[in-house]
Amino acid sequence: MTNLSLTLSELDQRLLKSGITGWRGANHDIDSAINSENWAAIERAQNDRALHANAIALIFHKYTDTATEQGAQL
Repeated sequence: MTNLSLTLSELDQRLLKSGITGWRGANHDIDSAINSENWAAIERAQNDRALHANAIALIFHKYTDTATEQGAQL
């Protein structure tokens, strides 16, 4: 098993924590909306979750981008 260790800037640490909190909250909102069969709320929560997931992915991509010297294909 390989471990991933990243050193994030303070701003990115805050953004990552906010993104994870938002993603978890959106998952909860989706569950609640499904239970109430509120289709509009389901769609909003799915969009919120996608936005948070994209923010998280961008932060990780920023710190794990592969350089050409490491074999990246351009």
